[in-house]
Amino acid sequence: MDLAADVPRTKPRSARDFYTSKVRLAVVLIMCFAVAPGAMMLTVGIMVLVFGHQTQDIVFGVLILALALTLVVGITFTFLYVRRATSIAKLQTEFVQKVSHDLRTPLTSIRMFVETLKEGRVKDPEKVAECLQLLSQESQRLSTMVERLLKWASMEAGKRNYNPTHARPEEIVNAALAAIDPQVALARRDGRVDVEREIAEHLPYIDVDVPAFTEALVNVLQNALRYTGPDKEIRVRCVKRDKEVEIMVRDNGPGIPKHAQRLIFEKFYRVLDPANPNVEGTGLGLSMVHHIVSAHSGRVTVDSDLGKGASFHIFLPAVVERGKN
Repeated sequence: MDLAADVPRTKPRSARDFYTSKVRLAVVLIMCFAVAPGAMMLTVGIMVLVFGHQTQDIVFGVLILALALTLVVGITFTFLYVRRATSIAKLQTEFVQKVSHDLRTPLTSIRMFVETLKEGRVKDPEKVAECLQLLSQESQRLSTMVERLLKWASMEAGKRNYNPTHARPEEIVNAALAAIDPQVALARRDGRVDVEREIAEHLPYIDVDVPAFTEALVNVLQNALRYTGPDKEIRVRCVKRDKEVEIMVRDNGPGIPKHAQRLIFEKFYRVLDPANPNVEGTGLGLSMVHHIVSAHSGRVTVDSDLGKGASFHIFLPAVVERGKN
C-alpha cells in the first residue's frame, strides 16, 4: 500500500500569495494597535467637547481630536506606503524570475550549439555555418539583455550621463525605424506588418542625447511590434505643437486598460494580455523611456482604449533659434 499517495500534496506558495499574506498581516496589526486606539481617542475627544463646560475641557477635547486625526492620517499614509512597497517587492520578485528565464534561454541554445560543434555531430560546412550564425545571434541577444540591465541599473543609481546636442527630429525617427528593421522583417514571416511614417516639414531642432533618445523611441516601437497581433499596423508621426515637438507611435494592439495607463511607466510593471500571456519583456522598457524623456525636460503620455490600440506621445521642447520667437 502506497501511503505517500494518500498524503495530500500542498501547493507551493507563489510570490503573489506570500506578499498578499504580508499585506493582510500588516492590516490586522494596524487595526489592532492603531485604528482601535485612534477610534477610542476620537470618541473621548467628542465626549469631552459635548459634555465639558469648562474652558480647559474644550481645549483638551480639541487637542484630543487633533491627536486622533493626526493618528488616522499617519495610519493611512503608512498603510499606503507599506502597500506600495509590498507591490514593488512583488514586482521585483517576478522581474527576477522573468529575467532569469530570459537569460537561461539563450545560454541553453549557446551551450547546445557549442556541444554539437565540439563533438563533431555536424560535418556539412553549410550546417556548421548555420550553427555559427545562430551562436552569433544568441550571443548578441544575450549581450543586448545584459546591456539593457546595466543601463537600467545606471539610471536607477542616477549615474547615467547625457550629452545633449541640437538634433533634427526626423533623423532620430528614421534611425529608430532603421534599428527595428530586422524585427519587422522577422515579424513579416508570421503576418502583415505595415509601418507608416509621417514627418512634418521644417521641424525645429530638439536638444537631446541622440543615442539615448533613439534608444527610447526604439523601446516604444518594439512594444508596438511585441504587443500587436500577426497583422500589425504601426504609425509614427512627428509634428510641431506650439513650442514642442511631438513624436507619436500608434499601434493596432489590444489596448491598455485605463487603470494601467498610469502604471505602465513604473519599473517592473507589465500589462498582461490574456490572449498573449507569453509575450517577451521585463517591464523596464517604458520605465527607461520615461526616465530618458524626463531627463531631456520632456514628457511622455499614453492614450488607449481596449480593443483600439495604443498611442504613445513624446513631447520635447523645441530649440528656439536666435531672432525668432
